Amino acid sequence: MPKITITEPFNFASGGDVTHYKKGPDQDVPQAVVEHALKRGYTPKPKPKAEAPATAAEADK
Repeated sequence: MPKITITEPFNFASGGDVTHYKKGPDQDVPQAVVEHALKRGYTPKPKPKAEAPATAAEADK
């Protein structure tokens, strides 16, 4: 399961069950909860990964 930081507590309903998620860092949650939290702003959007610098061999090309 992915880990996310929850910045604002929220409830997530699925299949008739409602789960409460508390504010806090590094919480294991299902992918559907990640998508819900991102869409509603309950977790920060992931930062884009910086590209690795070119190696000397690639720079010589």
